[in-house]
Amino acid sequence: MKPEVQKHIEYASGYLDLDMFDDAGHEADLALAFAPNLPEAMAIKSAVLWRTNRLSEAEPFVAKLAELNPRDSAVWINLAYIRRRTQSLDAAVNTLQRAFDANPRDALAHYNMACYRAVQRRSTEAIELLRNALHLDPKLKTIAKTEPDFADLRESPAFQALLNGR
Repeated sequence: MKPEVQKHIEYASGYLDLDMFDDAGHEADLALAFAPNLPEAMAIKSAVLWRTNRLSEAEPFVAKLAELNPRDSAVWINLAYIRRRTQSLDAAVNTLQRAFDANPRDALAHYNMACYRAVQRRSTEAIELLRNALHLDPKLKTIAKTEPDFADLRESPAFQALLNGR
């Protein structure tokens, strides 16, 4: 990486750490002007846009990161999150499938798909996906208890048994 690009990345990262989003975004833009496909710059730019709730603007950066890193399930999970809010639940489901392709044992992929299936009223699938998620990462049980997407499942005996360990 050229020194001037590295400087902009370091500044952008520092500004992001300080929640100085305008400055971080500006420095990321300067880095991207030198190197349009630089993953570090795209990651910072997308983080700035995400943290300032500009998800539609973040989507192309995260999509490019996913394209550059197809085996990184976390990027696909983030892209699915964005697409659920900016496009549709179906777009999110299709995108999240790529996280499973990248890492079938990613607990958050299972958890998020459980959320999506619950909202789609596909209860059996949602419970099974949640079961998988909790098996892979038992700490997710804490957030599952209050997850708004599981509102329709909350009274289900299968959901109760899963969360109460019975």
